[in-house]
Amino acid sequence: MKFLNIIAEGKTEEEFVRKTLTPYLANFEVFVSCQRVHTGGTKLHPIKGGLGRIPKYRPVIRALERWRETEKNRNNVFYSTMLDLYAFPKDEESPYSQRIQNIPDKYQRIEELENAMAQLHNCPTFIPYVQLHEFETLLLVDVSKLSVVFPEHQNSIEKFKVQMNGKNVELINDRPELSPSNRITSYIPEYQSQKSTIGPMIAEDIGIQNLKMKCQHFNQWITKLENL
Repeated sequence: MKFLNIIAEGKTEEEFVRKTLTPYLANFEVFVSCQRVHTGGTKLHPIKGGLGRIPKYRPVIRALERWRETEKNRNNVFYSTMLDLYAFPKDEESPYSQRIQNIPDKYQRIEELENAMAQLHNCPTFIPYVQLHEFETLLLVDVSKLSVVFPEHQNSIEKFKVQMNGKNVELINDRPELSPSNRITSYIPEYQSQKSTIGPMIAEDIGIQNLKMKCQHFNQWITKLENL
């Protein structure tokens, strides 16, 4: 048995890890725990619902340090992250340097960023993962699944399906107006207020194997976890 502790960016990622990734990796004798990074401002100035992003990298550093301290007497413990490249923190403590930000090839950029994360945390059992470009990328693998939850938008979903046909969903433009989540809400406005529950549900319906087939970088991460 291996133990895997995943630090998730928000509630949507946390729900995906708990409901879809955890039972999947149990087949490989990998026991998963998950906690999300706090994005709700400060104790004195909380933000209802959180910021929806990680404004600074320090919370990730603290979360991993605390978890490693808690697990220091346990064997076979591994750590990972599920953070979005879109709006990844760029503060002075972040591994997302200007040099890495300027790399035009997105797969090379994500590889360099994850390598920088590994060097920063200096933990041999840490397997960093950053999602290209955000969680909703995974839903673009099969947008027809959205009709299960939003049957009233069937016509719009069919148009969306045509738009996504043949595209590499991991390379969908990361500009705000063209990001995966904004593409979904442009066809289904209701998704925005329900994303933390509906998103993981749709990803579960699509299935890990389909996600691996259509998402190269996601596949690399899951394969590493399968083979811990």
